[in-house]
Amino acid sequence: MIKSVQSYLPAKANVKRYTLVLLMIILGTGGIFSEGNAAYYGHSTPTFRGHSALMIRLQQKDFVVFCPADYAILSKTKAKVSPPKIKISLSIMGQGKLKASALAAFLHENNQAVSITKALEIAKIYIQESKAEGVNSDVAFSQMCLETGFLRYGGTVSSGQNNFCGLGVFNKKTKGLSFRYIRLGIRAHIQHLKAYASHKKLHNKLVDPRFRFVKRGSIKNVDGLSGKWAADKRYGKKIRYLLDRMYHEKG
Repeated sequence: MIKSVQSYLPAKANVKRYTLVLLMIILGTGGIFSEGNAAYYGHSTPTFRGHSALMIRLQQKDFVVFCPADYAILSKTKAKVSPPKIKISLSIMGQGKLKASALAAFLHENNQAVSITKALEIAKIYIQESKAEGVNSDVAFSQMCLETGFLRYGGTVSSGQNNFCGLGVFNKKTKGLSFRYIRLGIRAHIQHLKAYASHKKLHNKLVDPRFRFVKRGSIKNVDGLSGKWAADKRYGKKIRYLLDRMYHEKG
């Protein structure tokens, strides 16, 4: 806590005041602030990198703050600390880094017709199903956003099919597979990703009808999905782009 020294220095003792400040600079330095700054901080005590400070009144509205080991000047402007950057993982297998709330916010912001409640439900299922199979939930979720147009659909697959990754769609005339529940559709998506990226057995019962047609372990990251999951040569780059946006726009 800041200890207040109530004794006033003589008004004419400018030399003494400057000597005191100079001494503070030599021993460890400090700073000067006014009562306006003190009011800004309320009754809480400013700290200086973990050290206690000594506050000495020089004039009616000015104080010298003396910190034995550090130098600091109090001001009304608080330093802005940039959040640490999260390195984007492009590996299909692995653990996602984003929470359900961040995934849901990303989906809702890009399609506000999807309520935040619905978006959160889907995001939680993606994380749960991905974790069960060891799949990167960030990759799976961003692929879902790409395949469905943030759940707008508009292609041959409709929302009622609970098909979140275009399973069974070979051209513009095929409607693709349908799943009875949202979780089953998401599970099929996760299982299909695992089929491409791993040789390990499934944790949950197989629900992906096209699992057996995949060459196991033939793809390790999102770039490998181009030309295999989809004919689009830029397919992997599009998922990269969505991943980058999700990581920078996370809530």
